[in-house]
Amino acid sequence: MPYSGKKVYIKNESFDPIYHSVNYGFFFKSRILSGSLMALGFLVLGTQVVMPLVFFKTQDTVAEPARASVLGVATGYTDFQYKELKDTQPQAHGGNLQQENVPQYFYLQIPKLRIDKATVETNSTNLNPDTALGHYNGSALPGDTGNTFIYGHSVLPWFFNPKNYKTIFSTLGDLNAGDKFYVFYNNNKLTYKVDFKEVVSPTSVNPLATFKPKYLNDSTITLMTCWPAGTRAKRLLVHASLEN
Repeated sequence: MPYSGKKVYIKNESFDPIYHSVNYGFFFKSRILSGSLMALGFLVLGTQVVMPLVFFKTQDTVAEPARASVLGVATGYTDFQYKELKDTQPQAHGGNLQQENVPQYFYLQIPKLRIDKATVETNSTNLNPDTALGHYNGSALPGDTGNTFIYGHSVLPWFFNPKNYKTIFSTLGDLNAGDKFYVFYNNNKLTYKVDFKEVVSPTSVNPLATFKPKYLNDSTITLMTCWPAGTRAKRLLVHASLEN
C-alpha cells in the first residue's frame, strides 16, 4: 500500500548567499563595512562638529584644531586679517607713537553687548586681533580730538562669547543710535554715545578718517568688524561721540 502521508518540502540552502553559513562577502558588506562607515560618520561628526561646538560655547580661547574644523570654517572662526588696513599702516603717519603716558592697553566696556572691559591694544599693527581688540596705529587716542578706530572679529552671532576675541564683535550690529558704551583710558572713564552705524565694502574703510568736521574738535570712536557676522563680505562701522 503506497504511503499517502503529508509531503514535506526541504529547501536546498547550499547555494543561497543569504543562508549560507560561511558567506564572508555578504557578512562583510552587511555588517563590518556598514558598521565601519557608521563609526567613521560618528567620528567625523564628533571631531568636526560636536567637540568644536562645545569649545566655542564654553571656552574663552579656542585651539587651532577647533578653529580649522568644518564647524569653525562655516561659522567664521578661521584666522583672518583686516588687510584693507594694511595700505594705511602707520609708518608714514607717525600718529601717537611718540606721545608720553600712552599705555600699552586700554579697555572697552559695552554693557548692552555684555562686553566688560575688553582689552584694546594701543597703536596696534596686528591685523588679526585674536587676543585683543586693535586700536589702529595713527588714529586718535581715546579722549583726544579726532577719531579713535577700534577693530575686532565676529562669527555667527549664535556663537558669541564676549570674552573670546574671535567672537567679541559678533553682536555689534545690536547697537543703535543713543546707546552708550565706555572706554577706560589712563585711569579715566570716558562715556561715548552711538551716533549712527553703516555697512561698507572693505575697500571703503579709512581708519584715519573722521566722521565729524574737524573744526568741532570732537572726540569720536569708530568700532569695526566683518559683516554680516560670520562672513567677510562687508564691514560694519559703529560711530560714537564722547559725551561732555
